[in-house]
Amino acid sequence: MTFSSRPVRILLQALLLAALVLCALATRRHVLNAQRQLTRDGSIPFTLESALAFRRIQMAYRDGDLPRMDRGIQYPEGVAARETDTLGAERLYAETARRWPGLLNLAEKVRWLHLLWFSLSIPAIFFWVKWMGGGAFGGFWAAAFYAVAISAVARSTGQELSHENNALPLLIGHLALEAWRRNRAGSSLARGLAGFGAAVLAALALALWDLVQFYLALYMAWGLWCALRGRLSRTELWSGAVPMMAVLLAAGLRNPYLRSHGFLVSPVMGLGWGMLLAGAPLAQRQRPATRAILGLAPVLLAAALSHLVLPAYGHFASLLAAKLRFLNRRPDNPALLTFDQRILWVPALHSTSWTLAFQWFPALFLLTAAAVCALMRPYVRTRRAFSSFPPLLFFLLASLGAFILFFRFHVWVAVFACGLIGLAAGVLAAPEARRWRPWGLALLAAGWTLEASQPWRGPIRLGRPPAETPEAKAWDGPLFWGRPNVYASETEELMNHLNTYVAPEPVLANFGVSATIAAYGGCPVVLHPKFESPDIRAKVREYGEALFTGDEAEFRSWMESQGATVFVYSMGEFSDIQPGYQMRYMVNAPEPPTNAAARLFEQRPEELKHFTPQFANRKYRVFRLAHSPVAARLSQVRAGQARAALEGGELDLAEWKAAHALRMDDGNEEAQEILRVVLGLRDSGFRPGEDAAAIPEASPMAPADPW
Repeated sequence: MTFSSRPVRILLQALLLAALVLCALATRRHVLNAQRQLTRDGSIPFTLESALAFRRIQMAYRDGDLPRMDRGIQYPEGVAARETDTLGAERLYAETARRWPGLLNLAEKVRWLHLLWFSLSIPAIFFWVKWMGGGAFGGFWAAAFYAVAISAVARSTGQELSHENNALPLLIGHLALEAWRRNRAGSSLARGLAGFGAAVLAALALALWDLVQFYLALYMAWGLWCALRGRLSRTELWSGAVPMMAVLLAAGLRNPYLRSHGFLVSPVMGLGWGMLLAGAPLAQRQRPATRAILGLAPVLLAAALSHLVLPAYGHFASLLAAKLRFLNRRPDNPALLTFDQRILWVPALHSTSWTLAFQWFPALFLLTAAAVCALMRPYVRTRRAFSSFPPLLFFLLASLGAFILFFRFHVWVAVFACGLIGLAAGVLAAPEARRWRPWGLALLAAGWTLEASQPWRGPIRLGRPPAETPEAKAWDGPLFWGRPNVYASETEELMNHLNTYVAPEPVLANFGVSATIAAYGGCPVVLHPKFESPDIRAKVREYGEALFTGDEAEFRSWMESQGATVFVYSMGEFSDIQPGYQMRYMVNAPEPPTNAAARLFEQRPEELKHFTPQFANRKYRVFRLAHSPVAARLSQVRAGQARAALEGGELDLAEWKAAHALRMDDGNEEAQEILRVVLGLRDSGFRPGEDAAAIPEASPMAPADPW
């Protein structure tokens, strides 16, 4: 059978893309499997916000949906989940995992789903670069780099769940549709449909990851710049700008998170309205001054309405101001910063050093610089053929500036750098580049080999190893590629203790381990590890000040006001290693007083008067409030549950609940009586259902069950 050249090319492209996807999957699973070898049973718990994401998937998997008010986080008031975090993928993960055959546990299914979904970015980036003008040759090189580059691999292995990996395939798909609309669509209808589809993908990405606003701000700013110069065509306006603003307006009205965070009056929307007004056909025929007034008026209005956005994003603006003030170097004296600035100036919002930059972009930086030089000459000669180059260069430079200030923005640098490299690689395929082609291919091959070799040669450095590993001991802060000192075995021991002896009591712990306790320990937690609302940050600040500037009685009083009965203290708060990342720095108490509660918990636990030690290992200590009214009330509830279990003939359950009630309040007479009855029934040979009259009646005064 004879095949035409086009079907053969399509088949080869599909095979090469499949190979790149497999390469991306293999690289990321290699890193993940290397991390597994550092734990005793090969399991790796999710941590921080990743643990919260997994907990929400667990809830959707169990209940079919998420609660409107999540009482298990920021106990006792809870949080409105849909307004506090960017949700949307949890139910999809849960439903897919429910239909997944086989014996894999939920965590492993979710890790595979997370990775497989992210792998869709590989073909998306291929088509983006191909339709920008890089051709299939350039598209393959862009996809090849994105498949193996450290900056794209490190956070997408599945070891942790991140919003960005849910959003990036959609966002890169948006970029691909935008490129097709500009360069490939043949009719007005096709351009309009492509523009609408691209806008929908961008809005979906925004709903899954808040930082997509950064890209949208760049998109709007470029469109506004073109409109101010009088170069926003009608085609671009009606097929690109108008659908984008219409869809984002609908998303801002419909999505609870965006609505509660004031997205409709945000700077992003201000730039977008300015782009529409200045880009309108009538405005494009006016003088530059008129276009400037029309374009900048919505931006100024958004600035005037900033008080509606600052509660959600003011902390980020404050951190930016501090970094500019101190030339991107965190001061050793915490008094020079506000609490919000101190609590946020940590990974992954820490500043980027030259060493860190080249660790994460060992080849991409040099190749991107070479790509810009290679694209500059043909762009100057024939601008129309490379119309995608200026906005892409603008996106990269803006992302690079943000990356210098905030390491977290490496995500954008990786995407736009791969795009530029692919676009430049497409130039090598042109006949006039014949003399430079061998050198260009050699440079690309060497750069790709260097990027690909890093995850395979040093997979441990890309994860979060437990502290006893040599890699973790050699860590010197932000220069490490991952996040060490997770103490995997110690954390597992803590979760086992909480599940056995504490759950479902409310627990107070620092925000670093709170999410893990909520996901694996079975306990509601007081502190929320996500700092995007003033009330969350205020509670974390109160906790830190009570722990490091107050004495034991003051800390007990604050803990009781939160309804918690058990405190988990994380050792190492007085270490000399990286003191700027410790809570005492955050609350401006680098040298806490000798009677500070934290010093007693870490250095002199035998002097504690209001707390009883329950558990300890190398990293964590668990203390229970002694003679607490809160614990006594919950103990009475537990005793009532034990009585109900006893009347139902469930002796084991009654004994367990009564013992739990006594752990909370050793003076609970009802729990003591139930234990005596259980032991007596067992000694007499009682079996469930044989003699109900032998069981005492339930107490009519048992309070309502808060659990």
